[in-house]
Amino acid sequence: MIFGLKPILAELVVAVVVTFLSTIPYKFLVDQTKVREIKEKQKELQKKVKEVPKDNTEEAGRLSKEVLELTNKQMMMNMKPMFVTLGLVILILPWMSGAFVGQIALLPFSLPFFGNDFGWLAWYFFISIPFTTLFRKILGVE
Repeated sequence: MIFGLKPILAELVVAVVVTFLSTIPYKFLVDQTKVREIKEKQKELQKKVKEVPKDNTEEAGRLSKEVLELTNKQMMMNMKPMFVTLGLVILILPWMSGAFVGQIALLPFSLPFFGNDFGWLAWYFFISIPFTTLFRKILGVE
């Protein structure tokens, strides 16, 4: 097996490396200060939307439109790093599907929809989600 490790550990190493490499573009290709500003403005506007009387639909609509515009702006800022990450994933995932075949992780209990064993893809997602959060915190990515 890869690196001479058991499949569960080998995939853990690969998933952590891929997750880290896919977080880096968000750090350097997105202006983190602008993202923070947009998020703060969104929170303020959402509070204002909640405070608007229910009969004032015009004001609520205007504020909701502003929130939507900020969301679109934030989404556009994330497009470039998302494409870089997509390229990385397109290269790595097919290789992983060939390198990690069959049951990777066996759980001592059964999960709804998953059962008690994970194949390579389920194990990859199970590992990558918490590590993405961790790396985003460490690198200061919003």
